[in-house]
Amino acid sequence: MDRKLLAISVGGILLLGIIFGSTIHAAEVKRYTIASGTMGGDWRIGMGAVVQLLNEKFKEKYFFTIAATAGGTENVRRMATGEYQSGLAHVFTMAEAWNAEGLFEGKKPFKEMKVLLRTTDQPLGVAALAKSSIKKFPDLIGKRVNLGPPGSGNLYVGTVVLKALGLLDKVKVGHLNNTAGAEALRDGQIDAVMMPGAPFMSPSLIEISRSVDIRLIEPATEEANKVVKDVPYLYVDVIPPNKAPGENANRERKAFFWSVFWIALGEMPDEVIYDMLKVTYDNREDLGKVVGYWATAGPSFSSLEKLGIPYHLGAVKFWKEKGIKFPPDLAK
Repeated sequence: MDRKLLAISVGGILLLGIIFGSTIHAAEVKRYTIASGTMGGDWRIGMGAVVQLLNEKFKEKYFFTIAATAGGTENVRRMATGEYQSGLAHVFTMAEAWNAEGLFEGKKPFKEMKVLLRTTDQPLGVAALAKSSIKKFPDLIGKRVNLGPPGSGNLYVGTVVLKALGLLDKVKVGHLNNTAGAEALRDGQIDAVMMPGAPFMSPSLIEISRSVDIRLIEPATEEANKVVKDVPYLYVDVIPPNKAPGENANRERKAFFWSVFWIALGEMPDEVIYDMLKVTYDNREDLGKVVGYWATAGPSFSSLEKLGIPYHLGAVKFWKEKGIKFPPDLAK
């Protein structure tokens, strides 16, 4: 074989090695999709920050894609079909999917769902312009109230709250996403919005509060009792002073709260879940500057023990290393 032919042959072999080596390397990078929430909402912003950190840290091992969705209900539905591997979810959506009830009636119980951590206890922000006549829940009668897009958790919780108060069929319900709903409120196209916040108000509402004065509608004691009785996943707590804009921001304001969890499919490898939590936990202070819930996110058990929804084994390993003691039924 002459030198020219030898050089071509060696070059070809090297090129094939590079091609196949790259293919093998690319195949080793595991890909996962994490469901977040609507554009402009705190779920989308907060999970987007986490996904960016994960991809920077583990680019040689994993690649994470963030999916903008209508919210918690869509997240759980698409995880149940295997389209997404992880995401954020409201506790009431998790309960219905786990037991094949409510919106998930007739479906197979979603027992592949596992928990990573509780991101926050989230309030329902019921807001109107401060100049409006809306000061209490009955004032919503006949008004245009945005509850969020189909498939979102805030549409669900807004609906059950209004239903419990006997107001659902007395308001004009809108289905805009958080950003569009807040802008429509600012521009006077609707009269009120009901949307969750990440302690303690949606970024979309915070944004419009810079240009217009808003008012949070607080439940009266009898209204709070009625809703909590009908909707066991909700409880009444307060937004601390100066933690959300609007009228009377310097005092406590009552709101309906519920828990939000970061969940994943049980089939995700323990190592991946462990790494996801480690990056999130190690960067919790910086992430908390993006959205407040990451600064205080961590394990929580009370509502999960009632439902029987366990933690992912990769999460159990991570939190046990941090000194957390797990109820036996949630660590299997």
